[in-house]
Amino acid sequence: MRRLLLATAVVLGGCAAHQSTLNYTRTDGAPIDAAKKQATLVQCKGEAATAPVQTVPSPYGVVERARKENTIIDACMARNGYIQAQQ
Repeated sequence: MRRLLLATAVVLGGCAAHQSTLNYTRTDGAPIDAAKKQATLVQCKGEAATAPVQTVPSPYGVVERARKENTIIDACMARNGYIQAQQ
């Protein structure tokens, strides 16, 4: 039962992490160029994937790493003029 709960948490955590990287808006209010935003997002995801992140080697570590990668992506997008849109 405990493993089922952990697996569910990992799967749902992955879905929540994926959802947070989709909706960005410009900080300066300028119209969004979809191709430029996508290129920036790809660059930021690459930065997050190669960042040295220490995690605990357990199922919790997977969720922790995804959360830290999303934090890096959000910071990179902010440096490039994008913030998460209010939902």
